[in-house]
Amino acid sequence: MILTSKAFILSYLKYGDSSYILKCYTKEFGFKSFILKNSFSKKQKKNHLLLLLNEIDISFYQKKNNSLELIKDIYQGFIFTNIHTDIYKSSIITFVSEVLNYTLKNENIPDAQLYQFISQSLTTLDQKEKQYADFHLYFLKEFSKYIGFYPLNINQEFAYFNLREGVFSNKRDTLTKEQNAFLWNTLLAYEFNSLSDNCFNASQRSQMLEEILTYYETHLTNFKRPLSLDVLKVVFS
Repeated sequence: MILTSKAFILSYLKYGDSSYILKCYTKEFGFKSFILKNSFSKKQKKNHLLLLLNEIDISFYQKKNNSLELIKDIYQGFIFTNIHTDIYKSSIITFVSEVLNYTLKNENIPDAQLYQFISQSLTTLDQKEKQYADFHLYFLKEFSKYIGFYPLNINQEFAYFNLREGVFSNKRDTLTKEQNAFLWNTLLAYEFNSLSDNCFNASQRSQMLEEILTYYETHLTNFKRPLSLDVLKVVFS
């Protein structure tokens, strides 16, 4: 049976002389792993579509054992303007794609709202010409809604945000290094849209990134810090 779906590419790896293994988050089926064969042939030259978080329209042969599924064909989906060519935006894209790849790899059930969130967030990032340095922080905050540990937004007058419990507190937990409520309050109030400014300076941005990654590590089993983290820090330092 041939199935079709829109999908975002989360990772791709060359396999053999002319094939690729793709990991994608699909609109219709959730997380899927595919093999794309003969990607360099003149008849089916598709390797130019292999960009992180590029949206593709994909058709593939279904397998019952949920192993690598063979791609019949792929086409360009929504065409982004600059998120893959701008050095700052492409650094963000690489980071976000790694986070999604780590966290969605066991999500084989489709979530239309999550797919729409990813699509809308990337479209807004693509459209913004400036003031997007906090996008990755906004994305991680909002993404936590879909994977079950969005911060409880009460008692914001307290001095600490407890990373273990996901709540504001008067007591510091062992993971919290200093009074961090200001950073979390600022992030929770932040909406990334075409009119918004950045909400953090470089130092605060770096500190907030450490906070939210620690938060993810605390609430997700075997969460790995993205390999692109150091590049992202340098780009936005």
